[in-house]
Amino acid sequence: MKYIQRRFKNDKVGETDLSENFWKYIEEYIQLGFDPLRWIPTCSNQIDDDILQASLKDVKRSTIKLEPAWFDSFYYMDGKTPELTRRVYYDLDNPIIEKEAEIKRALLMFRIHTEIGSDSVLLSEIIRRFLKSFHFKVISKKIVMSLTVNRKSQFALLDYIRSSRGNKVGYTSANNSTTQIIDPTLSPESEIHSNIALTMAMENLNLLGCTSGFRVFPIYDAPTESLLDTIRKNLDAFTSRYNLPMDDYSSVKVGSLFFGATAIANTLKEQPIKYEQVEEGMQIIISNKLGTMPAMSVYILAQMDEETISKFENNNISLDFLTAAKDEVLKSLSEPRFSLGKVISKYCPDFGTPYDKHTHIAAVYPVMTDGIFAVAKFARLLNAQIVINNLPMKFDEIARFATKELLVENATAASIGCHMIVAKKDVANLIMEDLRKYTFEPSVIGFVAKKEGPGLIIEADIDKYVSSKAKPTKLNF
Repeated sequence: MKYIQRRFKNDKVGETDLSENFWKYIEEYIQLGFDPLRWIPTCSNQIDDDILQASLKDVKRSTIKLEPAWFDSFYYMDGKTPELTRRVYYDLDNPIIEKEAEIKRALLMFRIHTEIGSDSVLLSEIIRRFLKSFHFKVISKKIVMSLTVNRKSQFALLDYIRSSRGNKVGYTSANNSTTQIIDPTLSPESEIHSNIALTMAMENLNLLGCTSGFRVFPIYDAPTESLLDTIRKNLDAFTSRYNLPMDDYSSVKVGSLFFGATAIANTLKEQPIKYEQVEEGMQIIISNKLGTMPAMSVYILAQMDEETISKFENNNISLDFLTAAKDEVLKSLSEPRFSLGKVISKYCPDFGTPYDKHTHIAAVYPVMTDGIFAVAKFARLLNAQIVINNLPMKFDEIARFATKELLVENATAASIGCHMIVAKKDVANLIMEDLRKYTFEPSVIGFVAKKEGPGLIIEADIDKYVSSKAKPTKLNF
């Protein structure tokens, strides 16, 4: 990125220490094997979803069957806790498999070099070569991939989950995630990084209405034992704060900085994923406003280039406002929203009882850093045409500026707590009323128009928030 080579030429009063610390931390992150700036234009350090999906489609005839979804779920047996078995592999071309776990369900995580991760053909080939070494049949529904600039930092990790037999009383859901963004104005030792990793791993579980049995399995690494000790202390502090059971399987041991996690949780309700029962005319709610993540990107750019700061001021964006927005985003990324699970659960039928469209949520789907792009994915999942007529933005001035100056590709990218919920109008009103009690800012953004194939009509002015480069590939069908 062009900004990386720049320094402040004429630091303003009070900014000198900040800029010096910023570049000091940038160099420290790079020495630790972590690219602290790559996420800025896309608001995420994960592989582009279109590239990922294209590569997975080409992976065939593997004993590990890939069925990519935004979560994994299975029956919750009364009083039973699933067992997790972790395997880490460092050679993606020829993984050394000393003892294959004979468990039929696994969550899959890759850390891939940026050159491979930007090419679906190369990505498909490395996944195929990795999977061909396995012989026991496994289904993997949750697959995440993060990027690294260091080939020696690549790895694959499988978290096998074994469920027990017993009395079915609900569902256990599982999710894995990596830290999609960091704040490089903070030290690599800051607890914010592991806080974000654990919070993001639990977020999809809240969206599914999980309210009990939360358990986290951190995935982390660092090149020095002292930094590993600091990360472990940060993990202990987070889990103690929220009274969360944690199983620490030690570091990944590739010798470079990394943050991620797997999480599981339970619900005694039916899950809000009745996609086949979504009807024409149902409303689409977002639980929180769009357009929060660009504040993080733009704030970091403000530390990198003094010319950007003057442009902010010329567009009525003060540095104080930008800093406050950044702090609000970091807070949302690092604090679990268990209240979301409570609200979703309230509008789900009890386990084993039928769904009623007049009282229950029909469907949910995560938004977060995908922003408006998530709606296109949702339309394909529903096989329905969706009309979007409202784009409630949290930091509208920042989002417009970031798009106009080509600083981010998708200024609708949102933080944790922003998801789609589909329900009939009366139910939607009740859901929004309950969400507001927990400081969410929900809005109706559109409706399901037809169920005759996927499509997306955006009646709001999307050009103010999405680059012309990203629109054709992400929003067209």
